[in-house]
This record gives sequence, structure tokens and C-alpha cells, in this order.
Amino acid sequence: MIAAVACTPQTPLLLPGLGGRPVPEIDRLRDAAAGAVTFLLEQEVDEVIVVGAARSTGPHPADAPDPTARLAPAPGRRSVPGELPVPLAVARSLLAGCDMPWSLYGAAQDAGPEVHRDLGAPLGRRPGRGGLLVAADGSACRTEKAPGYFDPRALGLDQRIVTALRDGDVSGLAALDPEACRDLLVSGRAAWHVMAGACEGGRWLARMPYEDDPFGVAYWVATWLRCDGEPRAPL
Repeated sequence: MIAAVACTPQTPLLLPGLGGRPVPEIDRLRDAAAGAVTFLLEQEVDEVIVVGAARSTGPHPADAPDPTARLAPAPGRRSVPGELPVPLAVARSLLAGCDMPWSLYGAAQDAGPEVHRDLGAPLGRRPGRGGLLVAADGSACRTEKAPGYFDPRALGLDQRIVTALRDGDVSGLAALDPEACRDLLVSGRAAWHVMAGACEGGRWLARMPYEDDPFGVAYWVATWLRCDGEPRAPL
């Protein structure tokens, strides 16, 4: 059973070793993401399941190399085969120092919702109290300086996503349209569909401590706590 969820951005800007001088926007985002992971680990979970977009759907090795060399080439820094997808690498970096069991699952960006539901549902039925860590971004078309330039449709789609995350609305995440998300560069769609499959059937107390688009990309940090019974900790 999934007992708690933490959603963080998947931006490579959160990866250690990629930044130069301190950037206040990234520092605030990193602090919010770290706080959500701390919340997740405080909920007496037995394991952490990490989900993020990838080329293929399924488990990834926990000790796979980081993609830092590919993203930021430098003397003595070499890319190697089998590097983690960026979203999983970002989430893994946020778990640094975590002493409980954790596992990594990729969600293929070009697969349909049924594939991700089939991955998420069994994760939600695992025994014990599971913690779900989801790395996902919203649209990259929110401003003229965004990676995908400005598209007026992006704000409406992002509002639907943020409403679902803020309200603990599983059906809202499950209803995300793959074609619209692809057109508007919503890179987190696949991971949120897995999350919907894993969280289906539960009632959730949700909180969103961070919501911004400092680089024209929608970044959100959210936490969900299962409330079918009494919550283990206050939000």
C-alpha cells in the first residue's frame, strides 16, 4: 500500500555537480524538494519507490551511473553506457543518505496511460507501507524564454495538473491527455499516470509547498498522505 507520496521536479538543475555559482531560484526549489522527501521518509514507510520518465517502462538498476557527464561534459568526465534517465537520477540524488530500501522505476514517455496504470497498480498493492517519490515537470511552454517558447494552452493544462496535485485528486492525474501533454512539453505525464495507478482507491491529504516557473517550465513540489484512516503525521 502506498502510504505517502512526494512529487518533485525532474529538472537536471537539481543534480549535484551541474550548477556553477549559486542560483536563488534553484536553491529554493532544491530546499522545497528536499523538504518533501524528508516528509515522505518521516511517514514510517518501509520502502521508497521512485518513478520518473524514461525510454522504457520498468525497473532500473539502483547503482546505474548518473547522466552528469552527458549533460555537462568536462575534462575527465566521461559518459558511460547504462546511465540513469535524468528524472530517476534527480530523485535518487534527493534520497542521498536514505538508509531504507528503495527502488527505481521508469515510465516510458511514449507509452499510453494503460501501460503506466499496469505499472502503478501493482506498486500500490505491495505489502507494507510504501513511500512513492515521483519526479515530474509540467509544461515547458509557459513563457517566451521557455524551452518550448510560449503556448497559451500551457497555462490551462498546467492548471489542471496543479489542481489535481493540490487536491489529492487521483482521477485528475489519470485523465491527463497524452497528446496534449506531448504538444505542450509536459514531461511528467507518464510518471503522474503511474502515480495515479499506484494511488487509486485511496483518499489523500495533499499539500503543495512550492509552485513556480522560474525558467518558463512549471515546477511543483507536492506531498500526499493517505487518510483512509487516521494520518500518521500532520500536514
